[in-house]
Amino acid sequence: MEVSITKFIELEDCSKMAIKKRYEAVRRALNRYKYKKSSPEERKILVEAMQKYKSMAIREEKARIYNVMLYYYFSSCPLTDKQLTKLFNIDRRTVYKDIDKGIKDLTVILYGIGGIELLPEEESPAFIKAKLQEAITKKLTEEFGRG
Repeated sequence: MEVSITKFIELEDCSKMAIKKRYEAVRRALNRYKYKKSSPEERKILVEAMQKYKSMAIREEKARIYNVMLYYYFSSCPLTDKQLTKLFNIDRRTVYKDIDKGIKDLTVILYGIGGIELLPEEESPAFIKAKLQEAITKKLTEEFGRG
């Protein structure tokens, strides 16, 4: 039985509140890992998620985000934000933006579609489809009007 993506999304709670809770849960889990307070099961799950993330980190920006996450949370001696700014030659604010992006990426890896913020209305497939239909209708009306 095939399930459409729309039906799948409807089954998963993708509200902003649910996604924010998942994002915060991942952040807390990473902090537990960093300070060696996580359970062996949690550690295993986070390491596996980072391995999946590594395979996604092909582009230079994603590779840097992955590396920032690795040094900030997973290193045997985690680096501070100041150390990361020097290591990667980036601004301190960029370190925190990279960490936020990395946590969002890990949330998607860990929760699948339940970790994805749905597109704003103007970027949603339904909105785009409606705009395309409107444009096609307008074009056809103009064509038939001339014919």
